Order: sequence, then structure tokens, then C-alpha cells
Amino acid sequence: MKSRQLFRRVSKEHFTGLDTYGAPELGTVTGANNYFTMSEPRRLKHELAVEQLTPIIPPGSRYLRGLSFTRRNWEEARDAGESVWLLYPPVEDRSAALQRYLDMGEALDVPRAYKCQTRKPWWRPSFVLPPDLFFTYLSHRYPRLISNSARVGFLNSMHGIRLRKGAPRCAKSALPLLTLNSVTMLGAEVYGRSYGGGVLKMEPREAAKLPVPTAQALEAAWKQLRCERASLDRKLRKGLWEAVNKRVDEVLLRDVLKLSPAATQKLFHAAQFLRERRVGREQPRSPLLSELIP
Repeated sequence: MKSRQLFRRVSKEHFTGLDTYGAPELGTVTGANNYFTMSEPRRLKHELAVEQLTPIIPPGSRYLRGLSFTRRNWEEARDAGESVWLLYPPVEDRSAALQRYLDMGEALDVPRAYKCQTRKPWWRPSFVLPPDLFFTYLSHRYPRLISNSARVGFLNSMHGIRLRKGAPRCAKSALPLLTLNSVTMLGAEVYGRSYGGGVLKMEPREAAKLPVPTAQALEAAWKQLRCERASLDRKLRKGLWEAVNKRVDEVLLRDVLKLSPAATQKLFHAAQFLRERRVGREQPRSPLLSELIP
């Protein structure tokens, strides 16, 4: 069976769109990130109280290497001087420290920024509530789902997913691991858009179509893998993502979905091939994969 046919069959029979679990949504748009986000030293410098801000995940992928973003990860980012705070004071706040900071914003013309002009008051962004999962919509290797264990907010540098009522109880912990399978990874290459430097981008509409395991398959595979979650998380944080991918394939595709070793291997190599082609590395063309090339 050709790789394209195999991918379509397995996706149709055993997978569902990511939006079945929750619709991908954009993070908070501030209009002036350099002003509205700040590090702990900057917060202290301007004498702003914690109650006048809300914690967020800092931009970038440094703290998104594992399966979850924890409170400890947030504290590490805070102590490293990352931008972990978002200005979000109560509307009735009249403190002197806040007024000084707002006066500084006025002097910097922040209220004239487009997004700031469209809201009242200009200094209070439309905060998007903390999601259950983060989704890295700009990726070099592959898109990732990360559990928001720290329960912090996020900016529009990534997507968020709020799990729907009725989603399996294990979904928040299981999805970040079980989506590291070759069908989902291949789906990202098929539905995502490639940009300069091999970056893969998935807008909310594209991310919604990403094939992920059905609830039944997710729960069955999670029963086998939950005891390995910590060890697989450590491997992922060390960059051993291919080993994690193969272990998830072994449990989800082979043990749960009963795919043959040949079919599982074909899907793995198809995802690998398209990823390698995207990032611009030379790789021999395989006749088993040629039909995936547009």
C-alpha cells in the first residue's frame, strides 16, 4: 500500500482532528510586547506588585522541550530574567507605581499602537485565560502539544487549547505524549506550511485538522505508557525525540491499532522524509515515499 493511501486509511479509521479535543486559539495580543511583558528584575525596578500582573509562559522554545510546562519551569524562567509577567492591573487600580509606569508608556507612544488604540483602557490587554495545553505553531522539527501544568497565560507566539467537556480525563497528560506518533507527525507535514529555513507553521485552522488519536485509542495507549511518562519526558528534554517517537509508535500504532511492522515503519519513514526535505537536508528518494511528493 502506498504511503499516502496508508496515511489516509489509518487517519480515517483511528484518528480524529485536534479540534475534537479543543479548538486551537490565539494567545493574548498586547500591541507592544516590550512594554506589556516584563522580567522579574524589571517588575522590581518599576515597583509593580504581583497583583498588577499575571504570569505568562515566556516566548521561545527553551522551556518547551518536555511534555509539560510546570511551575518549576516558570520559576526557572523567572530567575533567569525571562519575560514571565504580563501587565494586567485591575481597572480600579490607582497606585502611584502603576501611574508612573503608565506615564512612561504614554511617553513611549504605546497608546498609539494599533491594538492599544482599539481597547479601553489602552493599558489593559484582552487577556486570554490559561489553556490546558500549549501548541507550538512555529516549529523546526515538529509541532508540539505541552501541558500547561503551571496554569499560566500565553501570548500569540503560540496557540492554546482548552479541552472540551467530555474529553477523556487523561487527555491533558496523554495528548502531549501520544501525539508524538508518526501519523500525527506526518499529518503536520501534510497540513502545515513550510517557510524559509525549514520552519513549519500551522495556523489555528490547519492545527484543528491535525490527526490525533481518537479517545478510545488515546486511553488504551495511555494505560501502557503512563508509567513511562517521566522517563520519556527526560529523553525528550535531552533531545532524544526519535527514540520517543518510536516508542509511541510501538505502543499506539502496533499494540493498540494493530498496524503491521511494515506499515508502522512506512509511516515513520514518510514523516521523517518530508521533515528532512522541509529543512533542506539531502536525502535519497525512496520509491516508497515518492508518492508523497507533490
